[in-house]
Amino acid sequence: MFIRRFLTVLAVAMLAFPTLDARAQGKPEAPDAWPSKPVRFVVPFAAGGGTDIVARLLGTALESLLGQRILVENRVGAQGALGAQAVAKSPPDGYTVLVGSIGTQAVNQYLYPSLPYDPVKDFAPVTVLTKTNTVLTVSSNAPFKTLADLIQYAKANPGKLNYGIPAVGDAGHLAFEQLKHDANIPAVGIPYNGVPAAMTDVVGGRLDFLVTAVVAQNALITAGKLRALAVTGAERSPALPDVPTIAESGFPGFEASSWSGLFMPAGTPSGVVAKLSAAVAQAYGQPALQANMKSRGFELASLTPEEFTAFVAAQRLKWSKVIRDARIKLEQ
Repeated sequence: MFIRRFLTVLAVAMLAFPTLDARAQGKPEAPDAWPSKPVRFVVPFAAGGGTDIVARLLGTALESLLGQRILVENRVGAQGALGAQAVAKSPPDGYTVLVGSIGTQAVNQYLYPSLPYDPVKDFAPVTVLTKTNTVLTVSSNAPFKTLADLIQYAKANPGKLNYGIPAVGDAGHLAFEQLKHDANIPAVGIPYNGVPAAMTDVVGGRLDFLVTAVVAQNALITAGKLRALAVTGAERSPALPDVPTIAESGFPGFEASSWSGLFMPAGTPSGVVAKLSAAVAQAYGQPALQANMKSRGFELASLTPEEFTAFVAAQRLKWSKVIRDARIKLEQ
């Protein structure tokens, strides 16, 4: 499975990153008494986005399991840094939870010169929530039928193919930078202000290809305006079962997916962290929630806090290397 593969790096990952700092705290609430009041889920992105939708759907399911309201708060700004900072500085009592992402917890620290929080020391990982496959697409009028066709053409015509970058450092951009390195593809990146503009140019033939979320491109793929050549995840996307993975297309072991997860402030009692993680796993066992999320393109996953800690550490190791090799840097 996508998540479990990363657990093999547990020993390396745990040595590579410092342990979480326990914060000074008063008398914490006993885990069996938690929660005794509403719990706040801080989403560091705008309402209506993927992370926000997941938080609200999950929050509704958790309310009946935990017996308290889940209040979703959007704290937007600085590529998720403002929301993450707010949670990092909150009391470690189990009542403030970050709905974090690959960006806030595993990527941004390597893209920006500084962050107002430490993604390692300031948080206690709870559980992963979802993963999101990205897909490499070309125009339906393009001559490329497979990923091998595109790579062969790019190598025969160095610098002639260009690809869209809807947001520098996002999951699709990093996925292609990894493939570009592994396959030695001589293609030129073109920055765009968001996914819609890039997709429009791919459809119109002004841009050669794009790598971004399946959920964003699926409508145009289904309509026959875009051709999907390969998905970047370890497994095929349920939304595109006939599209091979990059690993199946000649690059064994290749995997690149976006993900979201829950994080509490460092120093939160381990029993409270474990209780929320277990509640998420129980909620994901509900057929109605599964169907609702999957219909929106989300692939569900859950891990214990220990497994999730190892997974996030492995993701930092992986993406720090990709960012360093591609020499990607951003200004805040």
